[in-house]
Amino acid sequence: MRATWLLVGLLLAAGGTAIADGMKNLQVLPKTTSKEKVKEIMKAQAKSLDVECDYCHDVPDMASDANEKKKIAREMMKMTIEINGKWIKGLKEAEKNQVTCNTCHRGKSPPLQ
Repeated sequence: MRATWLLVGLLLAAGGTAIADGMKNLQVLPKTTSKEKVKEIMKAQAKSLDVECDYCHDVPDMASDANEKKKIAREMMKMTIEINGKWIKGLKEAEKNQVTCNTCHRGKSPPLQ
């Protein structure tokens, strides 16, 4: 999971090929993120919460914003990117200690308290 959020940070900096892949409505990840990378990130998030795609997406229209949980997921993605970029980045072995969905959720939705 940590590698996934490191990947998100790298994608924000470097980009990929999402436009060519037909990806729509990317708002947190760069619009150039490849379809394969988006799927990899989404699978890691789903595993961290022990949910399926329809938890956040209005299947089969994955680009739709009809499901309110998708908005929440975007805010959580922004939060983890900010935490990792602002607070974790300068620490020793930062790449091994990234904050991820799993940091709080630990395979449960909602997150454990």
